[in-house]
Amino acid sequence: MNNSAKVIGEIGNATCISLTTFKRDGTRISTPIWFNVIDNKIYVTTEPSAWKVKRIANNPNVEFAVCTQRGEVTGHSFSGIARILSSVELASVIAAKKRRYATFRLIHLFKKDQVAIEITPTA
Repeated sequence: MNNSAKVIGEIGNATCISLTTFKRDGTRISTPIWFNVIDNKIYVTTEPSAWKVKRIANNPNVEFAVCTQRGEVTGHSFSGIARILSSVELASVIAAKKRRYATFRLIHLFKKDQVAIEITPTA
């Protein structure tokens, strides 16, 4: 089993992950966020103006761990490389998120402007 598959096996059934991004000065910022796993990669969506998008654009290194909806980490922490997806790649991520999270269907009715982030586990 490769490392990505091991990581995905550990987080795959969780509802939420704590996504940690890094400011330019190295300060860690963690946010609980819903996610999907597609082909051993993790996908999240957020608003284009979210600070995490700006931090990922500056530093694609991230950390993530299983957490509660309130952000309390309940599992091991893993590293990854994040990539902001193009608008062409967004539709499949939104569709997967709507299938997994019923509440997201309602949220997406009002917040259509989203950006998708792909996270490739590294360790």
